[in-house]
Amino acid sequence: MINKQSTEQLKGIAIILVVLGHLFVTKFIDSSNHTFNYFGAEGVGIFLILSGYGLTTSFLKNGMDKSFLVRRIRAVMLPYALVTTLWLMLDYFKGKMYSLKTIVLSLVGFDLQLTMDATMWYITFILMWYLIYYLIFSLKLPNILSVGLLFGAAYLFRYHSQMNFTEQVYWQWGLHSFMFPLGALFALFRQPGFSEKIVNVGLGLFGLLGFWVYNINVINNDLGLGPYMVSNFSFSVAILSLMIIIERCGLYSRLLRFIGSISFEIYLFEAVFMYRLGIPYILPNKFLSLGLYLIILIGSSLLLKKLIALLLKGFTLSLHTNRKSGPGQNLSGS
Repeated sequence: MINKQSTEQLKGIAIILVVLGHLFVTKFIDSSNHTFNYFGAEGVGIFLILSGYGLTTSFLKNGMDKSFLVRRIRAVMLPYALVTTLWLMLDYFKGKMYSLKTIVLSLVGFDLQLTMDATMWYITFILMWYLIYYLIFSLKLPNILSVGLLFGAAYLFRYHSQMNFTEQVYWQWGLHSFMFPLGALFALFRQPGFSEKIVNVGLGLFGLLGFWVYNINVINNDLGLGPYMVSNFSFSVAILSLMIIIERCGLYSRLLRFIGSISFEIYLFEAVFMYRLGIPYILPNKFLSLGLYLIILIGSSLLLKKLIALLLKGFTLSLHTNRKSGPGQNLSGS
């Protein structure tokens, strides 16, 4: 079973792949093998499968309460909006101005022109999946039918978003369209009603098949969007299967778990630090530059996580105080 410990380790692997992919794309790490450029997409695939799996596991355990959607949107939007505000302020002091429409859309995660950061297409994508998930599972349909409707939404992302969105948004959404519902489907098969032995054999076979299909794309990485999507899914399944096997052997990595615990914060910073601020290129020595980049990246991510925790704690305490005082009481309590 994928528990919190293995989930955080998988998130650690995923964000490492994202950062490595961008380092290869920017040629910070030179390689004649363009397959390494796709590490980022493979990391995103893991994130989306884990998201679909996590939401469905939570739903199967606790049902759909009123705070289901709010909690997840808050977890994404609060750190994202804070970081985006930071970049807007930085650009303002540099003399770069944006229209009010661009600022508002950027802050709420729906700037489909990707003005601030091209890697933030994921924010819009995951928020849309949260909303779709909430609407579908609130209907109280049979679980397998609800997951089937998720695949219907994925089909629209894959084949119809091209008519309405920019090429970069369409490509990314199309590439990753089926990852989220596949994670939800996997959660259904992890229910107690299914034979544990059959599930384990299936995971092993999927893992082997995943590495085999992925290897095909390594050999020929110009297969197009469809095969590239299959390759990413195969890689994700193989990694998930491997992690479950490692977990059952009682092994885990504290480092991966630590990185996974701040993976979203790392995602919010890594591309801007790399592309816009050029931190990996500050020092003449690549090894030292990479070390500086990682220190700043991890340090900033930890600070952001602590800041969000303090803000949420302050908000919760304020809300609790207001409820305790009651609408008919003044500050003195009389």
